Amino acid sequence: MRFSELNPLAIIVPVVIAVVLLAIRMYVLLRVRHKRQREARQEAERLRYLVIAYRSLAGSFTPATNEHRGQLEEALADVVLFGSIRQVELAAACLQLLMRGEPVDYQPLIVELRNDLRTQLGLDPIPETLSLPLSGPGRPPRPPQGEGRAGNARMRPPM
Repeated sequence: MRFSELNPLAIIVPVVIAVVLLAIRMYVLLRVRHKRQREARQEAERLRYLVIAYRSLAGSFTPATNEHRGQLEEALADVVLFGSIRQVELAAACLQLLMRGEPVDYQPLIVELRNDLRTQLGLDPIPETLSLPLSGPGRPPRPPQGEGRAGNARMRPPM
C-alpha cells in the first residue's frame, strides 16, 4: 500500500478526535483547579474569621462589660456564620444568655474553637495533661494588684 493510496479521512479523523479529547481534558482539569482554588480561598477566609472570633472571645477583655457587648455579639455572629454545627450550637446558646442578660460561660465555645482551629491548621492537639487557665470574658477577674509594688508595673513599648 502506498502513501498516495491512503484515504485522507484515515489521518484527519484520529487527529480531530485526539484534539477534541485533549480539549475536553484541559477543560475538566481547569474546572477542577478553579474549584479547588475557590474552596481553598473559602476555607482560608473561614479560618481567618474563626481566628478573629477566637481571639475576641478568648482574651481581649476580662471581665466583659457592657461596652464589650458589641464585640462579643460580633464574634459570636462570626462563629454562627463560619463555625461547625457544634460551634454554632455553642455560640447560639451564648447569644441567648447574652440577650437575656444572664452570665455566659464562654469556655466550652472557646475550647471547641481552639481545638478545631488547631486541627484545621495542622497543629497537634493540646494534651489533656496541660492545664490552661480559663480565658475569655467569662473568666473571673484578676485579683487587684498591690499599689506601689515593683514588678507589677507593665512596661509599655516606646511610641
